[in-house]
Amino acid sequence: MLRGSALEIVDTQGRVRASIGVLPAEGNASGQGIPETVLLRLMTERGRPAIKISASEEGSGFMAAGPTGTSQTYVTVGSKGNIASMRIRNEDGNELTVAPK
Repeated sequence: MLRGSALEIVDTQGRVRASIGVLPAEGNASGQGIPETVLLRLMTERGRPAIKISASEEGSGFMAAGPTGTSQTYVTVGSKGNIASMRIRNEDGNELTVAPK
């Protein structure tokens, strides 16, 4: 058995390529905050988080990002409370959001 609050997998050059950890809850001045979250990240050889999977009491989500050099190319699928949605975005700004009515 392996126990800990985080785990990192590195490649032969010592670069972190995958990590899983429990992130503590964060609050802000308005009383809104981010709940404690488990986060799995898979990174490219250049360090870009290409896949993220998260889970908390408020909801869960999946994100797949475009390659290094892009900033707006991604797909997300998630649920928060009783609302689920999917968002697809291209680098040129074209976007599609799908959510039940």
